[in-house]
Amino acid sequence: MGFFNKLKGMDRNVWIRVIGETITSSAMMMLMPFFALYLEGKVDSMLKVGFIMSISPIASLFGSMAGGRLADLYGRKRMMVFSTLASSIILLLFSIAEGYTAFLILSILLGISNSFFNPAASAMVADVTEPEERTEAYGLLRVGSNFGTVIGPLLGSSIVFFSKDSLFYIAATALGLYSIAQLFLLKETLPVGNKTKNENEGSKIPLKKVMNIILADKLLLFYVATGVIISMGFSQIEGMLPLYFKQSFQSRFGEWNPYPFLMSINGLLVVLLQFPVSSYLANRSIGKTMFYGTVLFGLGILSIGLAPPLLLSFGLSKWIILIVLAFIFIYYTFGEMVMSPVQMTFVANIAPEELRATYMAVGSMNWTIGGFLGPLLGGFLFDLKLGLWLFVILGTGVVISGSMYRSLDEKVANRENEQELAQ
Repeated sequence: MGFFNKLKGMDRNVWIRVIGETITSSAMMMLMPFFALYLEGKVDSMLKVGFIMSISPIASLFGSMAGGRLADLYGRKRMMVFSTLASSIILLLFSIAEGYTAFLILSILLGISNSFFNPAASAMVADVTEPEERTEAYGLLRVGSNFGTVIGPLLGSSIVFFSKDSLFYIAATALGLYSIAQLFLLKETLPVGNKTKNENEGSKIPLKKVMNIILADKLLLFYVATGVIISMGFSQIEGMLPLYFKQSFQSRFGEWNPYPFLMSINGLLVVLLQFPVSSYLANRSIGKTMFYGTVLFGLGILSIGLAPPLLLSFGLSKWIILIVLAFIFIYYTFGEMVMSPVQMTFVANIAPEELRATYMAVGSMNWTIGGFLGPLLGGFLFDLKLGLWLFVILGTGVVISGSMYRSLDEKVANRENEQELAQ
């Protein structure tokens, strides 16, 4: 009964975000798997296709800091509405654009507009939840996102045969409708202190001082540095793993690739179990939770990399191999479910109230940086026929990063004591 009461007790803004996350994730995941195929017919080389797709996360790295700062100054709702509306318009422009330069500019603009959303949206969730409720709220958002991840590609594969342009129209419409819903349904949650400072005193923390605060926050920088390794590992599961399985298992599975089946297990587990797992972890130690979740996640990546050569060396049948891979993906997914919501909770908890969105922006940079570096490392090692070592190196790196979280609670306690003494 307590489980359903927690769901019922979630703030309206959180539920609007969950529904929006489901719709927009479905729309974007309907489009993204076919984005490279669309661009292939529009530009004259795959190198240009790769550059168009890689420039967007680079642009978002710079946009997220600006978006976070603006959300702390002018409100979460404004930035979220602006971001989704701008992204909707840019997607429509993709459908009519021609030429490499046009696609490159639109990709940069899309990266910037998307990056404005997450810091404001993550800060809004923290604004309307108590610290002990945040892991559950962020877990609920992951349910919506993963539900979209499961059904989006299925919708896209059905629509793409009729018209590739339709994918852009549908995704743009979904984002446009969500921006309108946010405008009329969301409540602004910018802390009253921020509003008072900005409206009455006109005193805003200078950008230089904001940067000094961030650069002096060793806990935040520690989280970002370890998170880059974790993100690089995660990027291989979404990027290079299908190729690794294709190269490794062709003798057993032929042209069929087990990757979509295994990712369906991953998505289904998150949809069904993420909120119960987050609810169970809500009052647990954040440092230990991040430690256990990240280590399990890293062991999952390591196991995924080692599985093909080991399973094939024993001469196992394809069905036994599939069962073993499914088992590995199950504990990999549990590590992901334990780790991911708590990461956002940690950043929200250490952030000063007046810089909450800025902190969420900096905290999300590990995913942007890792998402950029991971494919580069993956492509380099795959060119050298060292795909196995890609997963071994990053899986080990993630385990080491996770082990460093074991002392996180002590670091937080020491920081709080220092702040109390300073006062």
